This record gives sequence, structure tokens and C-alpha cells, in this order.
Amino acid sequence: MSFDTHKNWFYELHGRFIHLWQWVESAATDTVGDYRVKLPAEYYGNHLIYPDEDISDGLRIEYTAFYEPFVAESLEDTSVRVSSSVIHFLAADKININTATGFSSFASGDKIRVIGSSSNDGDYTISSIGSHTVGATTYLLAQLDLSESTITTEAVGESITIYQIPKTVADASVDESSHVNLNRMLSLAVVDFMKAQVKEAAGDLQGREYFMREFWKKIGDNESNKRLQSIVFPISPFAVK
Repeated sequence: MSFDTHKNWFYELHGRFIHLWQWVESAATDTVGDYRVKLPAEYYGNHLIYPDEDISDGLRIEYTAFYEPFVAESLEDTSVRVSSSVIHFLAADKININTATGFSSFASGDKIRVIGSSSNDGDYTISSIGSHTVGATTYLLAQLDLSESTITTEAVGESITIYQIPKTVADASVDESSHVNLNRMLSLAVVDFMKAQVKEAAGDLQGREYFMREFWKKIGDNESNKRLQSIVFPISPFAVK
């Protein structure tokens, strides 16, 4: 297979199928006698073509995927968030915050993510919530689960954000109460996609097309909910590594 595959091999996602393409910067030619000639009605210049090489040792394709496909809570129920410059970290397992920042919305058992810290960015689980008072100021003390990781002592001063993230569900524990790691609109889109696959398996192509239209409609609605303005353009191929 070619070298520099990240530069001259590409793929596109079409539903559950992957279409593989090869990038060429030449023309389709053939040998006539002792001469190389360009073939009429074939590609020339820069083009994406069907691969013209054998892939004997397999192909590795990298693209974005969910590390945790199932979670214990829906994404809409994990919206607690606090951002402040008066957060500090204590004694390897405690996060200390002024109550005015709204940290009281978190609860024992919540999974949280810390960003903006110079030493403690990462994911943690709150094992308990307490409080203590210094002078006229009351602080909330979130104790973390030490079985996961510890934190480094850090004074206030950094602009730190802490927000709740969904708790993951192990593959062996997935049941009817588990949630797909998607918001409600995308979860409904998944339902339409599965209905389309059922219709296809039953040979009902008209039903399949109907549910696929519903699937893409919900995908579009989800994207339009993220922005006030949008530009429609073709999806570019992705690099193969």
C-alpha cells in the first residue's frame, strides 16, 4: 500500500458504510506501443478515485467515537456547573469552594470534570459534600473518591470550571434504565435509524427511506439548535491513518 496514507487515502461515511478513496495528482494513462497516452473521458489532474491498489494487510481508519456509549443519566440531567477563581484544592482529595459560587447544586455520587486548573484537570467522583466556616464565610467541601485519583494542593487564583458529566455504565451492566450518550434529539434520531434498519431487513425499502428522512431531519434539527446561523456545504473526506 502507498506511503503517506494520511495524505493520499481518504474515506467518507455513508450511513453504516465507509467509502474509501485514493487521492491522485496525475492522469489516467495507458501504454500504446512504446508510448504512454492519456485515456479520454478518464481522470486527470487532482482527483479522488476508487483505490487502484490491493490492500493485503488490512486498513486502520481513525475517527471520532464515544468512549462511553451508555451512561446512567441523560445529558439534560447533568447540567450542574460552576466557574470561579476562588476554588482551591486541599489534602489530596478535597475541593474547597465559597458557597456563593453555587457549588451546593452538586451532590454525593456526581461525576465531575475540572478544567482550567494548573495541576488538577481531570474527571472525579464526589464521595461526599460537607461545609465549614471561616470567619463570616461558609465554604462547601467536596470530598472525592480516592480510589480513582488524588489531587494536588492548589491555592485560589486560577479561573477554574467544574461541571457535572454523566456517569458511565459498564457494558455488562447496560439495561433498560441506561441512556445512550446523546441528547434527546439525537436519541430520537437513533430510534429512527434503527427503524430504518428493521424496514430494510424486512425488504420494505419505502419504509426505510421514510425513517432515514426522519433520521436526517432530526440530525439537522439538532445542529440548527446549536447555532443561530449556519452554512450548508459538502462534507469533506476524512484522512486515513
